[in-house]
Amino acid sequence: MMRKGIVVLLMLTAACMGCKMFKPKPSATQFGVPKLDRTDFNRIVVLRNLPFYWMEDTNENGLVDPNELGSSRDGIDIAKYVQKGKFTEAFEQAYLEMVATARLDAVAKELDQGRLTLIRTDFTDSPENERTLVGHLMAAGKLIDELYQVQKGAYKYLQQIPESDTMSRALYHRNQEPWCAAPKTQSNPFCNAVASFPEKISDAYPEGMKQDEAMCKRLSEQSNAKELMDPFTVVRERGGKLIALPLTEVYGDRMRAVATELRAAAATLDEKEEAFKRYLLAAAKGFENNDWSEPDEAWAAMNSSNSKWFLRVAPDETYFDPCQLKAGFELDFGINDQSSLKWQGRLEPLKKDMEQGFADLIGPAYDARDVSFTFPDFVRVVMYSGDARSNLGAMIGQSLPNWGKVAEENRRRTMAMTNFYTDPDSKRIMRAKASSMLDASAMKLYPEDNEAGLITTILHEATHNFGPHSAFKVDGKTPEEIFGGRNAMVLEELKAQTGGIWFIDYLRGKGYFDQKRANEIYTAAIDWCFNHISRGMFTATGNPKAYSQLAAIQIGTFVRDGALTWVPNVDPQNDGVLGRFQINYDKLPASIEGLMRKTGQVMASGDAASAKTLIDDFTAGEGSKLVRMKEVEDRYLGFTKASFDFAVKY
Repeated sequence: MMRKGIVVLLMLTAACMGCKMFKPKPSATQFGVPKLDRTDFNRIVVLRNLPFYWMEDTNENGLVDPNELGSSRDGIDIAKYVQKGKFTEAFEQAYLEMVATARLDAVAKELDQGRLTLIRTDFTDSPENERTLVGHLMAAGKLIDELYQVQKGAYKYLQQIPESDTMSRALYHRNQEPWCAAPKTQSNPFCNAVASFPEKISDAYPEGMKQDEAMCKRLSEQSNAKELMDPFTVVRERGGKLIALPLTEVYGDRMRAVATELRAAAATLDEKEEAFKRYLLAAAKGFENNDWSEPDEAWAAMNSSNSKWFLRVAPDETYFDPCQLKAGFELDFGINDQSSLKWQGRLEPLKKDMEQGFADLIGPAYDARDVSFTFPDFVRVVMYSGDARSNLGAMIGQSLPNWGKVAEENRRRTMAMTNFYTDPDSKRIMRAKASSMLDASAMKLYPEDNEAGLITTILHEATHNFGPHSAFKVDGKTPEEIFGGRNAMVLEELKAQTGGIWFIDYLRGKGYFDQKRANEIYTAAIDWCFNHISRGMFTATGNPKAYSQLAAIQIGTFVRDGALTWVPNVDPQNDGVLGRFQINYDKLPASIEGLMRKTGQVMASGDAASAKTLIDDFTAGEGSKLVRMKEVEDRYLGFTKASFDFAVKY
């Protein structure tokens, strides 16, 4: 049976035979599913042992038409599939089965880009009250997973994946959604864990509203824009008007269930864990009233000195959101590593001086503030849930909260995670990837230990609290209002990562490490950039990838300033010119400082035009050529990425 749209298309084509004025508009679907191109069609014909062949796309409409189908075997009659110039139901069924093969092929390619890496924690020998605590937090984590997946518009599709479709269920588990997100498959129309190929639509906005940059702009232009752009609301349409509803009104049942588990966890604690207990009880209230001020105060008061445990449970980051405005639910659970106290003790006396250095660099647009945040606690992660858990890679640092009084008064709590990428496979692959883009002189300074990367993470998270930040206002406007949620996110992360390496030379001058160690840290930071550049600048739905874009800005700037130089070299086996980057360590600090000054001035002055120019130049404009994105993608995507999962015994 033919779809009406296909009939009309064939009629139009026949009516204009030989006519050069009419050319059918290519379609993205056939029989209601993503269309197979001719190459894949004929490849899958062989896999499914079908007796036909797509001879040629004669009308160039991108669809297989009845008159384009021929027999692939002598003497085989394909009347079963084409009758009276039309496709039969048998062909439509065969086509849908071919698409099912293409879907599973794409799902397998998505999964193959990750390498399962387990974070194991065993509490079976711990006291009973601790095991009970862990049990309640694990239960809360499962609820947070559900909440986050509901926010993403994904949870309703889980039940549509058959238990027997193990690959698709594995994809959903890894991505917390049915849509593909790995670099090689994120834009593949067949890559979906659900056979009906649902469109990716966030639950944060009204059903039926196209979720694109125009929608984000429309929100900012409404008379109630402040409420619509509030991170702790959901946008709905009532009587033709857009309104903002609190998270508790939309997700109340699940949020109250989280609160119940947090209170039960608090009940297991004794007086030694008073700070942790206070946070658990305050967080429980936040999940009931959508007021996160009390939880944030309790969070800021908890640290590795007054608690064994680490926990953050709240709606926090906005990376998942189409406009990068709405906060996604997350739960981060771990054990505080007391070794962080050494770094805190060394860096704490420098905070005021570091903030003043920022102000001096930026100039008149920014005045130094009192800074009262704490340098990062080190955390051995036990479990990530919700927005904290990535499909590939892992969050290795955070500075929270992003909004509210604690953020505005610069009293954030920062943390660096210490037990990711420490396994032998990760270390081996990370070095191999770096050597594919960095020349031999740079690889001599590639650090063998994890501390070099950890230092950058510490300083990255600290820099979120220096200078203009996510709660900083220019003429009463927030960064989201000035730059838009998407560019505001890129700028904030660019500031943090650039500041993280800008302070390396400052600490070297203070005698914290020598020049060789500083160069090792720079090398690790540049390799970090290549890792993120390889993932692409945008998601499949057009959202900017903040880390990828800041990485492109950094690498492009370093090349333009002569701090990175592309050195071609001939591969005698392939007779082709390859090449690698050489790091000019003597020029690197000045280049970093120049980028830090420019970023800080743009943020402090609210210069949206300059922000857009800076970002666009290196992500899509002339500056992007300096980044050599194609070489980075080709080389780094040849390696699998760590896909972390969490095994907890209690």
